[in-house]
Amino acid sequence: MRTCIIIAGGDLPGTITISEHALVICADCGLRHAQRLGIVPDLIVGDFDSFTDTLPDGIETLRLPVEKDVTDTMQAVLYGAGRGCREFHIYGVFGGARIDHSLANIQMLHTMHTRGLKGVLHHGGTIVETQSPADGVCRYPRFDGDFSVFALTDACEGVTIRGCKYNVEEITLKNSFPLGVSNCITDEYAEISTRTGLLLIVRVPSVTNS
Repeated sequence: MRTCIIIAGGDLPGTITISEHALVICADCGLRHAQRLGIVPDLIVGDFDSFTDTLPDGIETLRLPVEKDVTDTMQAVLYGAGRGCREFHIYGVFGGARIDHSLANIQMLHTMHTRGLKGVLHHGGTIVETQSPADGVCRYPRFDGDFSVFALTDACEGVTIRGCKYNVEEITLKNSFPLGVSNCITDEYAEISTRTGLLLIVRVPSVTNS
């Protein structure tokens, strides 16, 4: 299963990990992040309303209309899917002046799931991803920080959380109330499962001052 790395134009704390043979796509001004990090993408996608510099030569570019039904980042996902990618690691998805884009990127994970795609959002050490009933029991390794579980769909029934400070068995999480926020993993692994719906799993590591 080929992996796609997408670099969007939000804040980009930390670095980007690019696996071997990954397809690398920059979405609009995500190109600035790539240039700063010395990353040469395979494709640049965007309407270029935020990246106004001269585009580099020798890199495939997909220019989009400004008025469209999908974001530049979502279009990058669709392109990657068309190239056979099924797992996507997306950077530069939060922060900046556009909170609406941050919310769109979270909703995008649901859209990706319905298309059979696995999406993971990265923000420094923070990882945001989804889990469905088809995934069975998923294990998340212990780390220092906050571990939150939300309902991305209207409701997730039969949610079980084990290995954490706050464990639950067969509860219902709803996207109208953030019951699963700010847990922490106390065992070697947290074990999460749900019978219905789509969970949003958020791992936020503690910030240490050195």
